[in-house]
Amino acid sequence: MEKITQINFIEELEAKIGLKKKFISSHNLLHKYTQDFIIPLILKNNFSISTVELTTCGLLSDVLTGVSGASNFFIIGMTPYSNEMKIKIGFPRKETLNDGYGVVSQQAAEQLAKCIRDYSGSDIGIAETGLLTSTELRKKRTRKKAGEVYASIVSNDRIVIEKLPVQMNLARYEMRHEIVFRVLQLLESFLE
Repeated sequence: MEKITQINFIEELEAKIGLKKKFISSHNLLHKYTQDFIIPLILKNNFSISTVELTTCGLLSDVLTGVSGASNFFIIGMTPYSNEMKIKIGFPRKETLNDGYGVVSQQAAEQLAKCIRDYSGSDIGIAETGLLTSTELRKKRTRKKAGEVYASIVSNDRIVIEKLPVQMNLARYEMRHEIVFRVLQLLESFLE
């Protein structure tokens, strides 16, 4: 395993918000960051947003809708775990999932973001996909590595795709929080 050289995402998040004391949880930090930094940018740009979350399981949707008035910009959030559900929202055929680039890839993140944007009619589609733990690797023969996570944000005229840094020494719950933070950072940059 690679040595982690980055600071803990919670410390980074606290510094971004400007807190001098510890918050109760990373979940509360994410809500504060979203409320203070992300939602004002969404509203300023008058964008509607939809999400597909394959590793965070609705946590991104939760922090985006944690304030009154979220229905003014948030259209839908999905966690389509099964291939059949991915296909129903427009993801390429099952053969692409099994024999092509697979669901843990930059291509899949981009495709899922496009699919949810088109499916919902929102201005922006956000998708994240990845593999968090090695136990999932034992079930399938894959070259993907635990901790490999990709995010994409797609609008009508712009596409951003990024491999997200994930600290592998965190509990799965904390890894999901870090992924949401990284996606929000990507969204903040996208909206500025």
